Amino acid sequence: MLALKYLLVAAIALSLPLTVYSETVDAVGEAVIYNDDVTDARYRATQQAIKQAVLESGSRVNVKDELYNGELESSLEIRSSGHVQKARIISEEQNGDFLRVVARVDVTPDSQCSTGPTSYYKKTVGITGFELQTPQQARLGELSNISRELPKGLADEINKQGYLRALTATNIAIYPDLLNAPSSTNYDGSLTNVTRISEQLGVQYIVSGVIRDIGEIYLRRPNDKDEKDALDEGIDKERNFVVDIYIYDGFSGALLFEHRYSEIGNWDISDHARIGFGSAKFWTVHYGKVVQQALKESALDTSEQLRCQPFIANIFRTEGNRIHISAGSLAGIKQGDKFNVYRRYEVFNQLQSAQTQLNNANISVTIKQVQPNFSVGELVVDSHILNVQQQDVVIAW
Repeated sequence: MLALKYLLVAAIALSLPLTVYSETVDAVGEAVIYNDDVTDARYRATQQAIKQAVLESGSRVNVKDELYNGELESSLEIRSSGHVQKARIISEEQNGDFLRVVARVDVTPDSQCSTGPTSYYKKTVGITGFELQTPQQARLGELSNISRELPKGLADEINKQGYLRALTATNIAIYPDLLNAPSSTNYDGSLTNVTRISEQLGVQYIVSGVIRDIGEIYLRRPNDKDEKDALDEGIDKERNFVVDIYIYDGFSGALLFEHRYSEIGNWDISDHARIGFGSAKFWTVHYGKVVQQALKESALDTSEQLRCQPFIANIFRTEGNRIHISAGSLAGIKQGDKFNVYRRYEVFNQLQSAQTQLNNANISVTIKQVQPNFSVGELVVDSHILNVQQQDVVIAW
């Protein structure tokens, strides 16, 4: 009878959802303070800390700020299978017009993502060049290299976080018409050529962008040699930083995410200085620090947007019952891992533009050998019998 009781308790415990177990995460967020509005900066910094906590725990959260007795009290609502956890800001530090907060979050894992194998592997992201919409704006500070150095900085920030593996291809420009990006069409009538670029780079996702504005806000007369520098006059030399970032699925070409990052920084250096974008001097200027903060935010958003997407890798060789896939130990793949095989088809829409469709072949593959950039897996029978071909893919959901 006692044994039956223990078995009953164990059965009930196993039937309970795993989301009752939570994880405490301390996460950092930063934001620029505009017009002395610390409340707004605290809100944005808290949101950034929340995203960081979500990435580390694999749960989905919502932020809610409320005023109590005239003071802002930041709280988090973490919703997962009906459970709500709370979190609080445990420290706050202001350095000039930058606000840094540390939030302690009790996070409940989201069973739809964090418990699945998709979170075990690093998805590859290709970062293309970010063209400057108004090239003349780069003259101040000689920032003409921004189209290639800015996406390199974004790739560095993504790789620092460790959730994705970012590769740079800043020589590639996606949009023939910057004003209409990302909806601009190529000369052949297609919206973008991201599927071809993704295949060439061997990546699963493509991140592109357009630098909309890096122009100065203050009055400047570059042709007037007698004009005093506004810095000498004690004037804040404000300069815009506005960039649009787009994330595409490399297999289908679908636009998964787009967002505009808009900041303002002080160009607290001589107008005649030629420092270049991304130089050691650039990052010491207030404007450079603001750009760095925007890059951190965009890298965090990129990781958060892709964390629950499936992991996909191309099959690039078949030999007997063995297949080679274009992902290895650098992506986190280990010997003994299992994937599902999906067949790639091309279908045509009403405009006769090719679209990629992936169909489940109901075939599993077990990884037997792992190299840094590729792996070798075994099928239950010969690949020709199962009609597994090059350009088919393996997927972990």
